[in-house]
Amino acid sequence: MRRFNLYFAQNRVVWLLSFAICAGCDSPLVVPVSEHVEYILPAHASCFRWRVIGEGQEPQRCLEIMKPGELGLIATVYLDSMAFKLDRRVSGEVVVVGPRERGIMTLSTTHVSLMEAWDLTLKNWKGGAYTKFIRTEVAQSRLRDKSAWDISGEPEIDREKLIAVHPAVLTIYPFGDPLSGTSLNEHIPVVPILEYLEPHPLGRAEWMCVFGWMMGDSAERNSRLAFEEIESHYLELKRAVPLKKEKLRVFTGSVQQGTWHAPGGSSFIAQLLKDAGVEYILQDQAGRENIEIPLEEMMVLTQSADAWGLVLHYPGLFGKEELMASDERHAWLMPASGKVFVANTSDCDYFGWWVSRPDAMLENLIALFHPDLIQVQSDQSCFAWIAL
Repeated sequence: MRRFNLYFAQNRVVWLLSFAICAGCDSPLVVPVSEHVEYILPAHASCFRWRVIGEGQEPQRCLEIMKPGELGLIATVYLDSMAFKLDRRVSGEVVVVGPRERGIMTLSTTHVSLMEAWDLTLKNWKGGAYTKFIRTEVAQSRLRDKSAWDISGEPEIDREKLIAVHPAVLTIYPFGDPLSGTSLNEHIPVVPILEYLEPHPLGRAEWMCVFGWMMGDSAERNSRLAFEEIESHYLELKRAVPLKKEKLRVFTGSVQQGTWHAPGGSSFIAQLLKDAGVEYILQDQAGRENIEIPLEEMMVLTQSADAWGLVLHYPGLFGKEELMASDERHAWLMPASGKVFVANTSDCDYFGWWVSRPDAMLENLIALFHPDLIQVQSDQSCFAWIAL
């Protein structure tokens, strides 16, 4: 984590990192200070940060959650009402976490994996919705023995059961509004989790530290240690990839309703491919999420490609025949090499465990593109070449 001091003075904002630099100035820049704000920034994530509240030897922190490229905050989260009362810069939706012993409930299976990465027994997880899609046996065991609760309902969640369990916090995905038309926020603290918007794989995994922070000192320490271990392994793998002028050229995506859909050049997938030592041919296409590209343009782009990758859900063995059968236009974009690699979500927990373990995903891709460098067991991989 990185610490920054932010000073506000009338209409000017000056960032200081232990000292100020005034380019082209012969003397230090002096700015009248009206208020001092200190932030603690995550190492890779861009959609959250901590802000220090109060002064003294044990200042408190609040969590600020924001969407990239947008002004203002989505939410400001406090660990207790005392921290909220101390804060003079309240912004966004205010959330005060309840008593920690009540634990966390989740509306996304990804959130469960972000917790299990540091809370191996999931003792802080009290249940959630869409539990039939949760792959981890630890979570399913807790559901069976009633130490965690399934709040799945129609059309979204069983609100009465959620209020009865009364967790310290409910984490949600902030697209759509699963809580619309209710006064649920008056009963349950609701925190939006934006890991899916992070452009770096490590940034997505770093959200595990938010879950740890909400559960208190030891949980925060455990989540930080777990993330630092993942980060260290990821960076070690990245450094091991040889630097080559001639790189394997890769594209991703598939045809949907006559248009090519693929991760943008600022997406976490683009970053993973770059760190795995290959060239993503859509790297110049802006976007953190999926983008749409006309098929005619893709046909030109893919002429020089060496491999095609895609994420799909297909029960059973998926090969070239199944790929062509899914849309005949896929034949137009098949690379000359015929090489295609897939992550089949029916076989691997792509939206769960693999989000919390970007180091394992990078290792898998390096083994795919540089088999002379790393070998990965098939039962420990998500991406694999399909049979031609």
